[in-house]
Amino acid sequence: MGSMNHSGATGVPHATGLRRAHWLALGGVLLLLALVGGVLLYLSPVLALLDSRGPVAGKPGAAVAATPPPLDSKQRINILLLGSDNDQKFPQDALLSQTMIVVSIDPAKHQVTLLSLPRDLWVEIPGHKSAKIDLAYAQGGAPLARATVEKAFKIPIHYYAWIGLNGLVRVVDRVGGVDVDVLHPVLDDNYPNDFSSTGYGTERVYLSAGPQHLDGRHTLQYVRSRHGDLLSDLGRSIRQQQVLLAIQQRTAGMDLVTALPAFARDLNGHLKTDLDLVRLTQLALFMRGLHAGDVHQAFLTPYVHDAVSSDGQQVLLADWAAIHRYLRQLFGADLLS
Repeated sequence: MGSMNHSGATGVPHATGLRRAHWLALGGVLLLLALVGGVLLYLSPVLALLDSRGPVAGKPGAAVAATPPPLDSKQRINILLLGSDNDQKFPQDALLSQTMIVVSIDPAKHQVTLLSLPRDLWVEIPGHKSAKIDLAYAQGGAPLARATVEKAFKIPIHYYAWIGLNGLVRVVDRVGGVDVDVLHPVLDDNYPNDFSSTGYGTERVYLSAGPQHLDGRHTLQYVRSRHGDLLSDLGRSIRQQQVLLAIQQRTAGMDLVTALPAFARDLNGHLKTDLDLVRLTQLALFMRGLHAGDVHQAFLTPYVHDAVSSDGQQVLLADWAAIHRYLRQLFGADLLS
């Protein structure tokens, strides 16, 4: 794992923030399924748009997906949600995953658990050196990200869905912007310039607290900024889910059948998944019957702490024994060996 310098424990977020994230997460998952399902249905004649790759040639450690149980069985189905920058600075197959959430569906209890994975978590990446977990997608795409999560957390990943953040910009502009209540000021003097295709330029981002109407560019800044947040990466996760709910609210009154071709164009090249049309339809019907109390959000905050890697990176180290005990309790099942 390499040598580390420990620098203190990461605090447990306040319960109010968790409750807020719980509600926002329900909107986010429903929106994701609606967008992915709708775009897939519209684009079914041109499924080459989708990335349903198996293991990446020449990428050691990439794994074939676990065989998913049928939705009417009693077994859980786990979907890995990924989100990345895709602003043309970097090769599209070498993007870090800025968002990683395991959506675990329990058909027997008619419940969904959302497990947020911190992007700075230090893990073993199969076939590669240990690194932050967000590097797995950059090194081997969805197959390696899947294999890394399975190895570290000992849970099977049956499907994945990836959305590029530039697709988010287009969708937000398509719906006329979003309204969000900024919980506290966002001030970031080192925000990466999303709209430059030449290197690593930065710019200053500031959003004052209170109600804000954001266009696509400022929405991206709101969900991407990671400096100065009082809740660190958890704060950014809450902001991301807040925006997803805001998009859902903006689309609630739209005729999505009419709008779907435009959404499909906006997300062309910004959406990848190995969910097929049949399973997407099943999941959409399943999600439709969920209530807020059926969706549970889980964080690893109590089981990780700040550290510095041997090469000077700020990372999170995990108490893996405690995490695995927590996951057994959370999912009510044995983990992978």
